[in-house]
Amino acid sequence: MMRPASGTSEGRGAPKGGLAMSQEIINRLNELLVCERAGVDAAMSLATSEAPGFTHGELKKFAEDEGWACGGLRRAILRFGGTPSELTGDFADKVMALGTEGERASLLARGQAWVVRRIEVLLAQELDAQTRMFLMEMREQHLENVEACHRRAEELQAPPGPPYRGLPFAHLREVHDRLYYGAWRSPAATERDFQRAYRQISRHIDALSVEIGRSRLAEGMKSLEKAREAFAGADPEISTSGAVAYLDNALSYAHKALNALLRQYRMPTHDPGAFGGFYDVTEVPFREAL
Repeated sequence: MMRPASGTSEGRGAPKGGLAMSQEIINRLNELLVCERAGVDAAMSLATSEAPGFTHGELKKFAEDEGWACGGLRRAILRFGGTPSELTGDFADKVMALGTEGERASLLARGQAWVVRRIEVLLAQELDAQTRMFLMEMREQHLENVEACHRRAEELQAPPGPPYRGLPFAHLREVHDRLYYGAWRSPAATERDFQRAYRQISRHIDALSVEIGRSRLAEGMKSLEKAREAFAGADPEISTSGAVAYLDNALSYAHKALNALLRQYRMPTHDPGAFGGFYDVTEVPFREAL
């Protein structure tokens, strides 16, 4: 993958004039730096484990992306007049402490998604062009890795994450909420985010159709059909506000189908807002249509 140059000297591109030296930005960049070092350790630990759960190529990409990010973050911190942290987070220990490869893949995905959300907070700040370009590329790399980790977790039949574990239809709830709080719905969304969401919503509708088919639930089938109709209106190669609305409606109807399943079994319906804290967000730019 071609990556934009992050500068050949530590001081190049230093903020001038109206760009304030922000301690908040320095702190957030250092927070990411500590986490990215832990990401390198996690990839290397998995590579040397007896059952890594990922291919050598996948782990090599993860480690290279995290290492590249560490270098770019250090340069960005220095441009803002800060001192790069020398700490390393304990994320690798948490990954390796898990009992199955599926659980490790799921935790890696959550860690990558956490970094994406932190990057999006930074992108909303006043940044020099060089730092902004670097963070946008870093965000894209992590979103690619999130999708790769989720796919591998599904292949390894990973159990649902802790907030969902033990709940009825836990996997369907978790996938819905990953989409509901996904990058494609953020102000920083890109065309690639839309394309990833298109694929993910397609898989979610397919998984729902299996459960709806088993239940022979008329209400669920009706909502699922509406989800398919809305999804069919989106073109995966053309990202526009209208196309995003089609996907948003497809997700909304899929959620109605999920809740129909829960009601059939006399269970409380699913409210994604109850899990918002897990996704560490303060605002969702779209709300589900009633």
